[in-house]
Amino acid sequence: MKKFIIGIDVGGTSIKFGLVKNNKIYHEFSLPTFAFENPKKVLSQVQLGISQFLKQVSSNQIEGIGIGFPGKVDAEKGIVTSAPNFNNWKNVQVSKKLLKFGYPVFIDNDANCAALGELFFGRGRKIKSFVMVTLGTGVGGGLILNGKLFRGESGGAGEIGHITIDYSGPYCKCGKRGCIEAYAGNNYIKQRTIQKLHEYPDSLILQLVEHNLENIEPKIINEAAKKGDELAIKILRETGYYIGIGLANIANILDVKHFIIGGGVSNAGPVLLKAIENSIKEHGIKEIVKDVKVISAQLKNKAGILGASSLVLSNQKRK
Repeated sequence: MKKFIIGIDVGGTSIKFGLVKNNKIYHEFSLPTFAFENPKKVLSQVQLGISQFLKQVSSNQIEGIGIGFPGKVDAEKGIVTSAPNFNNWKNVQVSKKLLKFGYPVFIDNDANCAALGELFFGRGRKIKSFVMVTLGTGVGGGLILNGKLFRGESGGAGEIGHITIDYSGPYCKCGKRGCIEAYAGNNYIKQRTIQKLHEYPDSLILQLVEHNLENIEPKIINEAAKKGDELAIKILRETGYYIGIGLANIANILDVKHFIIGGGVSNAGPVLLKAIENSIKEHGIKEIVKDVKVISAQLKNKAGILGASSLVLSNQKRK
């Protein structure tokens, strides 16, 4: 890669910008998103960030712009069709609004970007096919098949969080019951932990949050688990078990051997990853899942920017 790529990671609170070249982020910064206002305001922040980079490097040093967005995206048309956590977002032509800068602009769902990031820069560099799972407020995913991102016929492939694993299970925010996300999303993990705390009054979790239950989050649970806390380990193993049921279905259908787990919850490390792997092997077809490997994502906090920049690289590869 001889030129820079501008990688942009749009989040509900902040937009992260990075200049990427040769697998490295040379400069990065962030701006507030203003997601609660309107598309025009958010896009003005994106434009402001791009303009700041153009003050640092000459225009002929830029290859293109890649944008990861937390919503449903029509990647071919460069349109965000919907964004649940953004105000008044429906069929917003993001790419078209940014073409004034004179560079190719590519946009995709943030989970797809995370998958591409691992393909080009992370654990997936030596793996032909894998499933990327992102664990956070929700549960997202991206499918890399034979070295290419699979988007599906309408661009919605990879909605792993809404695989149903129990038709009579708890309600998910999507309105359906028993989705993986209803067991593995941040808020659901928090609720399950609070419900079980009365059984574990001496749990380190309570000490870490100074008995303020509102402060319980996956980061705290991860920290407690690493120190051997019984409840924290139990919660992570349960979460991994539920995730694995859903991923076993994907393994059965696609015969994919590698699952890469990213996002904040995945920082729990071996406890969670092993639980997911064991659950896949328990619930999948034995001949298909016996060699399955569940590994942690490599890019961590760089995933958003590097993943977005991968959209430009992916397009180059297609030519």
